[in-house]
Amino acid sequence: MEHLDPAARLAHWSSRGPRYTSYPSANEFGPIAGDRVRREVGALGADREPVSLYVHVPFCRSLCAYCGCNVIPTRDASRGVGYVDDLATEMALLSGLVATAPITEIALGGGSPNFLAPPAMRTLVGAIERYFRVAPGARRSIELDPRQTTSAQIEALADLRFTAVSLGVQDFAESVQDAIRRHQSAEQTRWLVERSRAAGFDDVNVDIVYGLPRQTEASFAETLDQVIELQPDRVALFGYAHLPSKLPHQLLVERAGRILDNYERASLLLLAIARFAEAGYLHLGLDHFARPGSRLARAAAEQRMVRSFQGYTEHRADAILGLGVSAISSTQRMHWQHHTELADWRAALAAGRLPVERGFVLDEDDRARAALIGRLMCDGTVDLGRIGRECGLDPEVYFARELAALAELGELAAYDRGARAIRTTELGRLLVRNVCMVFDRYHAQRASALHSSTI
Repeated sequence: MEHLDPAARLAHWSSRGPRYTSYPSANEFGPIAGDRVRREVGALGADREPVSLYVHVPFCRSLCAYCGCNVIPTRDASRGVGYVDDLATEMALLSGLVATAPITEIALGGGSPNFLAPPAMRTLVGAIERYFRVAPGARRSIELDPRQTTSAQIEALADLRFTAVSLGVQDFAESVQDAIRRHQSAEQTRWLVERSRAAGFDDVNVDIVYGLPRQTEASFAETLDQVIELQPDRVALFGYAHLPSKLPHQLLVERAGRILDNYERASLLLLAIARFAEAGYLHLGLDHFARPGSRLARAAAEQRMVRSFQGYTEHRADAILGLGVSAISSTQRMHWQHHTELADWRAALAAGRLPVERGFVLDEDDRARAALIGRLMCDGTVDLGRIGRECGLDPEVYFARELAALAELGELAAYDRGARAIRTTELGRLLVRNVCMVFDRYHAQRASALHSSTI
């Protein structure tokens, strides 16, 4: 392997696997009793555990061909008003269970949360503050579509004390935008960044995607340079997950251009890493970059960066409580997801039930593996001695089979017996999902077609 260039080595090791925004991954979720979820939510309130609140707004004015999110395309703004009313109903169902738990983070995602006009957004945040105990200084973040965001919306969000914003870009090249059916200019994006900064937002993230049809090294380099010119506090660099068997609308991407192979994807990834390093950004976790001194960079340095359904974030709470259609909740004991169809979600609320469709109850083994995989995903290394102490086990005995299998990934990771630590190599850091799969007791049982490429 030493004779291969870096892109070829990455392509050689590429496989398919979970993104490990949770362990076990959402593909393992199954039927779960609503009463079991109610008891878990009630425990958060009884113990007054800090909670991170995630609100899913599914609406977008159009469906991008590459999208992998739960989205409802519509131009009917009144649907957002009705949806906020439904969210308030859900909050009322939860408030008696969890009203005493401090909310340390409010995150709005989608879809496009800025589908909501300022009055609807004010109503939504007002309901959150009425039904939950929002802690002073709680982080408030929102995802915005630069193509649709207005000054009035930014002003409303600033008034509602939002300080963190994530902007979708994906790629600025016109030919790539044609392929993915999403047209957005650098000027639109620059305006929103500057407007957000002026309104007091001090944590700006930009999402970009590599592996899209029609991307070339030259065109992607130009997109990277344009993103760097925006000087975001952080950048999320995602590999395009082409899963048309799960997301039939992605067939439109195939019609627009050839899906890039692993070598081409690896070349674009390495190009981005080099560009961001030259610009002074720190490479964090698997696919995030942050300016030194930014919130995420500080969290990573202090080992407070965590991996969750929201990606890489600063640790604010062990529990995430999801609101809205398809939203996922997580505690150290359970994961669960709401109905992914709007009608089913609404029907459950109308019947006075928590709108839970599926979930997973973690056993002691799951919790030990989740802790190990979480640190690998965030730090690229894991202290097995600490995992053993926290989980009450001898890690070298408990994970003997996995540590033996790890030796077969010598180019990606190794176990230091003296320090009782697993450490990824420079190459393995980019393929850390491959390393995590060694410790995933469920992955081998699932078809690889359910997962995205690890490059």
